[in-house]
Amino acid sequence: MFYLSLKFNDKIWGDINHYLIFPLIFLLVNYAFIKLILWYIKFYNDLLVIYNGHLIVIKSSLISMDNIEFIDINKITKLDTYCNGIIPNFMWFWNLVAEQQRDELRTFHFVPKPFKALQILNEEKQKVLEEMKKRYIVDNKEDK
Repeated sequence: MFYLSLKFNDKIWGDINHYLIFPLIFLLVNYAFIKLILWYIKFYNDLLVIYNGHLIVIKSSLISMDNIEFIDINKITKLDTYCNGIIPNFMWFWNLVAEQQRDELRTFHFVPKPFKALQILNEEKQKVLEEMKKRYIVDNKEDK
């Protein structure tokens, strides 16, 4: 648009070129830049902590306050990973998807070494299930 406005400056009225096209170019460039910055802020500030049968998600942002969320590992029914793009694939920053019991999908973007995180989550889920079996299942053979 900038090139066209300079090339056809003689044919386009000067006022339209000066008061319409240049501000429009300025707004489009600023919108694209702000959109890019907000996209980086949104996706690069997620922290996953696995502790004591819970998945703790800490989302921090430069714009809003920190958001801390606890997800019980027993409520996660399916874990999966996927990758978008060539650069994240080479750097091993994939997306981790957790499906909860009520068909609620949670996507955690750009998780480093996602298969290691997947393995840790599955091991923690198995530990929690074994603890629940020991606590709540009574063996009838011991009573006799």
